Amino acid sequence: MKTEIRPARLSEAAELSAMMRRTFLAANGHCSTPENVSAFVAQAYTPERQAQEIRDPDTLTLIVEQDGVWAGFAQLRWGTVPPAEVGLRPTVELARIYLDEAFHGQGIAAVLVSHLLAAARLRGSRSVWLTVWQEAPQAIRFWRKHGFQIVGRSLFHVGDDPKEDWVMTQVLPAG
Repeated sequence: MKTEIRPARLSEAAELSAMMRRTFLAANGHCSTPENVSAFVAQAYTPERQAQEIRDPDTLTLIVEQDGVWAGFAQLRWGTVPPAEVGLRPTVELARIYLDEAFHGQGIAAVLVSHLLAAARLRGSRSVWLTVWQEAPQAIRFWRKHGFQIVGRSLFHVGDDPKEDWVMTQVLPAG
């Protein structure tokens, strides 16, 4: 199997938006009321918003393909303000990483994380931070396995429903 990781293209904004909706619902569709989840998805994952993020020089949106089929996506954001608990600056937010369920358990996420950390280092980041829902033990284990540590808490709103997240960070090796 061949895994390719590449930047998203502007012409792919609608397809990317559809994948983002699908993967968010699969992973988190149960996290709140259907109304709140629907409101969040309608606001966060529009083709227009994805086009804007693809054009943003401070956002790196990546597509991961397995044998030419979209398996998932990820985003790094240099333009967000990190929580106070995130120590080393400059830093970058690992804002999104999702795989379609058919591609879980194949090691693709680990390859994608490695690629993201390398991209962060290339742009001069000294650390990477992310937030993860406190009620997602599998995700928390995944991030710990990849060198992230819990350093604080934050709130993430799904519609009008606040969710408790962990703030996790990783110091990047120099060089």
